[in-house]
Amino acid sequence: METLQEIQNQFNAVSEKYDKQRRFLIPCFDDFYGTALTLSNEIKNVKNILDIGAGTGLMSAFFHEEYPEAKITLVDISSAMLKKAEERFDGNGNISFLNADFATVDLSENHYDLVISGLAIHHLPNDLKKQLFSKIEKALKPGGWFINADQVLGETDLIEKVYTDNWKNHVQQNENLTEEEKQSAFERIKVDIMVPLKAQLEWLQMAGLKNANCYYQYYNFVVFAANK
Repeated sequence: METLQEIQNQFNAVSEKYDKQRRFLIPCFDDFYGTALTLSNEIKNVKNILDIGAGTGLMSAFFHEEYPEAKITLVDISSAMLKKAEERFDGNGNISFLNADFATVDLSENHYDLVISGLAIHHLPNDLKKQLFSKIEKALKPGGWFINADQVLGETDLIEKVYTDNWKNHVQQNENLTEEEKQSAFERIKVDIMVPLKAQLEWLQMAGLKNANCYYQYYNFVVFAANK
């Protein structure tokens, strides 16, 4: 519970600058989000989208541009981040917002054509990750997809060191970030609970989803997905 509150506080604190920072904090920004968006084209008719851990609505904005008529529900525990999302989509009747803990919130069953998440699920304890994957399976319509753009833990200590060193070097050398922003990013990762990719693909299969697969990887930044 203390960790959850810490996460909420940290993301409330950076909500004003979050979108600008994200492009500089993610070395593979365009491919990362672009792959997630392209994958959604496997769904013939996207009418309802759920964005889990939506933050300021950055990921939802890409999907709204692709599917302007779709209804999108954004859920996030950070009220400050979600307020930014509300400002982003001000006046759009197809967009709704839910300030709640996405790990425990009730989801409508057989309702969504697409469930997406960007850099959020790695904050959950492992038992809640598994629980969430089961809830996502129930929330999806038959034929629906779950697409997760997230960070994963290296399969071995050496691989994890390579992942971490690469990202920290990228951030440290980025002239678009202030020293304060860099240190804030390094503090935020201390509450991450990352898991190797292989384990998460297995958990998706255990939850009843099919074709769990990784479609993109740049060091520890991955896009993986499964369908119902």
